[in-house]
Amino acid sequence: MRSLILIFIFLISTASISLSEQKKITSEEDVRRIYQSVVKIDSIVPSDARTANSLGTIRGGNGIVIDDKHILTIGYIVVEAETITITLPNGGVVPAELAGYDHTTGFGILKTILPSKLTPLQIGNSDKLNKEDLLYVLPYLTEGAPSAVKMVSRRSFTGWWEYFLDKPIYTHPMNTSFAGSALINEFGELLGIGSLYVSDAAAEGVPSPGNLFVPINDLKPILNDLIVNGKRTADVKPYMGLTSNDDTGKVMVTRVNDEGPAAKAGFKENDIILKVNKINIQDTEKFYKTVWSQGGPGTLLDFEIERNNQIISLKLTTMDRNDFFVKPKYY
Repeated sequence: MRSLILIFIFLISTASISLSEQKKITSEEDVRRIYQSVVKIDSIVPSDARTANSLGTIRGGNGIVIDDKHILTIGYIVVEAETITITLPNGGVVPAELAGYDHTTGFGILKTILPSKLTPLQIGNSDKLNKEDLLYVLPYLTEGAPSAVKMVSRRSFTGWWEYFLDKPIYTHPMNTSFAGSALINEFGELLGIGSLYVSDAAAEGVPSPGNLFVPINDLKPILNDLIVNGKRTADVKPYMGLTSNDDTGKVMVTRVNDEGPAAKAGFKENDIILKVNKINIQDTEKFYKTVWSQGGPGTLLDFEIERNNQIISLKLTTMDRNDFFVKPKYY
């Protein structure tokens, strides 16, 4: 582990000089202090979980301590998990539970079941991030090496799993241990949580392997909700239970989730979405935003689709995605 800490020290020692009066990371002591907030996460998901086929039943990644009781990570590591264990910075292992999950951002909040001494990382302001800032990706030390990166884009991201981020942080070069890893600045402030590998971080369609981080400012309005209620209670996005893409220039259904709203409505793979409530659909982003603009979970939607060269009408009643997930036994 010491060798990885020394790598981080080398990275910060080669960074450009900042004119800010704020204290930068400059010493091994600073680095060790930051790593006191980085943990490893392992989870086991039951085979009947909704996400078992797509995400697997054995998952792992990283997390960041954000207060004396809670750990922030990317939600797909822990959603529907029946068993969650946290490896602390000192190597100790403690059980944890999912305290809150938000599909809109992808954030997951964990809480250790046994009392544990946790050292929080300072939360920064991701809206102030610019392309000149030097950033670091910090996985847990046994999971991967830290790396120096630059933000190369803040364009929107649309995911086929009914997911949209307005201004995620794209970084380059790639860190392979990105899942749940901290993105920090040279002052040791948390700016984002690692979510994805992307092949075109710098610009859409331009080869530039990198990572996508969910900005920390997306957490701030919902953090209390996630801790107190386990989920957001305002601006809840309705769930349809289908995946789609627009690679062909049309929005095509690529999967219908068993027992979800789309399955109950009669959707099938390869259906082409033409209209939602008489609004024309041209791409996946427009599709999601149109659905979300019609109302929250429980909204009835009128679809016009194309199937086998025939136009068909379907009615779909959306739901809260949190109600669709399999709940762990400890709930």
